[in-house]
Amino acid sequence: MIDLAICVKDMVLLAFSTASSEAAFPKLIQELESFGCPPKIVSFVLPLGYSFNLDGSMLYMTFASLFIAQAYGVPLSLGQEVSMLLVLMLTSKGIAGVPRASPGRDRRHIIPL
Repeated sequence: MIDLAICVKDMVLLAFSTASSEAAFPKLIQELESFGCPPKIVSFVLPLGYSFNLDGSMLYMTFASLFIAQAYGVPLSLGQEVSMLLVLMLTSKGIAGVPRASPGRDRRHIIPL
């Protein structure tokens, strides 16, 4: 396990310093394959992990939308809430290419009431 951490330490530093793990993705694939991980596993697990990493942004957008609806007194049915969740799940896939694109990470955004 220590050997793997040493192998990917440069990619972790790159991802942390650029605030985007997308920058480290190609080199991380190469390093994991050279470490001995099967290419089929690496090419399946890494993109899947990047995709699921967006769940936090999607949940933030969903709860922020629900909060705004409640703050303005807009009643939403369960069907509307579920459809909003599904739409935001699809639209959150575009956040991956933009570092710090999720407004939940930037505390300067204030919702006026």
